[in-house]
Amino acid sequence: MVRIGMGLIKNEHGVYHVRRKVPKGLEEATATVMGVPKPRVSWLKQTLGTKDEKQARVRAKPVMMKFDAILAKAEARLVEHPVRTELTEAEIKRIADYFYAYELCADEELRADGIGDDPLFADIHRQLTDAGVEFEGPFDVRTNGSGLSDRMMHKIEEGASVVLPLAKEALARGNIEFIRYELNELLQVFRINLDPNCPDYRKLALAVMRAEVLALEAVLARNQGEPIESPNPTFPTGG
Repeated sequence: MVRIGMGLIKNEHGVYHVRRKVPKGLEEATATVMGVPKPRVSWLKQTLGTKDEKQARVRAKPVMMKFDAILAKAEARLVEHPVRTELTEAEIKRIADYFYAYELCADEELRADGIGDDPLFADIHRQLTDAGVEFEGPFDVRTNGSGLSDRMMHKIEEGASVVLPLAKEALARGNIEFIRYELNELLQVFRINLDPNCPDYRKLALAVMRAEVLALEAVLARNQGEPIESPNPTFPTGG
């Protein structure tokens, strides 16, 4: 294996993988969190399914973020973090920026793949066709070729267009229930036990909601061909 950086590894076949070393004290807890049969996990690994370095770097970002969440949950099983009632402005910004980066990186990964329709839709289409069932749909099915299909582009547009006005309304009203699930996941990733009744919990929620609105707007802009860059996330547990 050849190490490229940011946890990127190229195997003997030229395919990129991403990996991260699990700290010694978290190996057993990580295995429990992942639900694997072996007693401990020493490395988190995932293939990126590409031989292109640029594409691999795009795909690596959300994978590293997933690794962050796994390690955070593993540590939470072992460490009782003290309850906090305050956050610094820097912490609030870092968490909100991380969430924005996560959303944009996930969207970029989808576009970087550019492999037409999602496999489930294509498989259902194939099964119906093989069974001789005649049907019509608004989109043609593509299982190969370059770039996302019309259906996938519509799916991205529709998803962001539905959530964006709801996110804006929640932000305008200061309704933090809209983002509570995502916020609690973020706090776990950053290993912060924040009192949900403290003022800074609400302050952080509003910052994350603003990041959500900006991310959704960026996704829609990308669908119109705008060159929106994905920020490099600052990994809470190091990269």
